[in-house]
Amino acid sequence: MMRVGIFYHKSFSRRSYLTVGRRLAAFPGALEPLLRDQAFRLFTCPEAPDEWILRVHDPALIPGVEADPL
Repeated sequence: MMRVGIFYHKSFSRRSYLTVGRRLAAFPGALEPLLRDQAFRLFTCPEAPDEWILRVHDPALIPGVEADPL
């Protein structure tokens, strides 16, 4: 059986640079029916260390993200 990982952080449900408006406001509760199926698993994302962030993002991006009042 293939499994699907769903990665979520509470900041995804607030209005921020990560989302348009509050389109994820009902999450992760809206996933409950899906998560009853063993094929799906919810992972709560911890804060990533700067070292990891800089592996995938240009360092020039960081000040703008840090200035966003998530």
